[in-house]
Amino acid sequence: MIRLLKDLTDRYVPLDNDNVADAVFFGGDQLTDERVQCAQVATNDSSTSKRRLEGFISKSEDFHRLMNLMEAIFKLTYSTESAEDPCTVHYYRNILRYRNVKGPVKNAFRAYKLLYYTIGDAICVAMFRNELGSMDVEDELTLQDLSRMSVEQKKEWLNGVCEKLVKKWFFEESDDVFQETREVLENPHHEENYWTSTLESGRFHCHHCSKDYKRVSSLKAHESEKHKIPLKHSTKKKRETKDEVHCYIMMLFKLVMLHRNFDSAVDMGDGSRCVRSAKYELPIYHKTHKIKYTISSIHTIAMSSGLLNPDQEERFIGNRFVNLQGGVNSNIALDEYIEMINRDTKASCTGHKTKESILRHSKEYPLLVQLTNQLEAASSMGTRKGFHHLPSYCSDVQKVAKDLLEHDIFRQNENRKPNKKLPDLDKNPFLNCTKDLSVMLHRHRPLSPYGRLRDSTF
Repeated sequence: MIRLLKDLTDRYVPLDNDNVADAVFFGGDQLTDERVQCAQVATNDSSTSKRRLEGFISKSEDFHRLMNLMEAIFKLTYSTESAEDPCTVHYYRNILRYRNVKGPVKNAFRAYKLLYYTIGDAICVAMFRNELGSMDVEDELTLQDLSRMSVEQKKEWLNGVCEKLVKKWFFEESDDVFQETREVLENPHHEENYWTSTLESGRFHCHHCSKDYKRVSSLKAHESEKHKIPLKHSTKKKRETKDEVHCYIMMLFKLVMLHRNFDSAVDMGDGSRCVRSAKYELPIYHKTHKIKYTISSIHTIAMSSGLLNPDQEERFIGNRFVNLQGGVNSNIALDEYIEMINRDTKASCTGHKTKESILRHSKEYPLLVQLTNQLEAASSMGTRKGFHHLPSYCSDVQKVAKDLLEHDIFRQNENRKPNKKLPDLDKNPFLNCTKDLSVMLHRHRPLSPYGRLRDSTF
């Protein structure tokens, strides 16, 4: 990695003699980000910024973030044992016959995304009909006379209904879905911040005697052994009587809307919204124990909140997309473009197995892809056909919405429980996300854009 970064520095980084004039961004998945940081730490004692590899600022790109957010949603909402439980994701997977939804999310990301978006749209349709008093998707909605309204008045009416639904079902009539998380992060003496509350001048002081330590792990060992303080506090709460199916649907609705918000931000090339989405992802990753992407979210938030200089911050937010098709809302993330190039390259170099052969033929691959496309267009071959056909997205949404309304999912029924107990059935997915979160934030909060590895004192 060091050898690669040195070569790329000579090729692409603006230099002033032996120093970096301006750093450029180096994007990829979390593993690539981690390796770049390790290479920078390994060369940190060099005399010049070029030799310290400070010509690159690594970052996590959006396509891999979308995939990992879907994996976190999958962990919270999906179970193959819930096939007989109505209103669950696996139940609708079987009803809609989405047979390609199987195995790890990373191997079938688009199939999982289509299933979750279908259910998310169906929940929105069901909410809209429930609000307007029409409980059958086959009936025509009884609306006020829209023919007398102008276009702007129609938009205002529709946005008013949507705003009411969002306040009622997403925010649950509250001002802050992050209230629990915010209370922990704003109060250094909160019980969740027990191990970090005594940090002073780089030392952790014991709560019960005069000793202090450089590392929080040493403090934990001392208080556990000398003062009999348990390392893990019991977080079990008394089980409340609640409609678990309703809670499940509300949690699923909120998670899908957050994923769709991020996905639509990529389509629109809205870098600010993509970066801001890391704040919503962070508690979900922490809750589902996706540690590396928890760290990645902390780094993304830090770099967009003052760690970079203003020019770098603007590039970090804005340069995240590429538009191959032209037109509006047709952007894709940079790492998705690289994945497409990798796929075409691997398909093209099937017959070339050695390094020398691949390098010798590498210049042919882009030309072969273009030649194939031009040949198909010139010969009027049309689209490739198979025996499979795409299902009707509209009919699938209607089918799920009809099932949700038939189960009266928006009316509370305390006796309604799924047969298979899912990991978490809070209506608010951001509840119970704060255990050890303060330690993670202190340990991985970066002090420099380069070599952003964790603080060893934690």
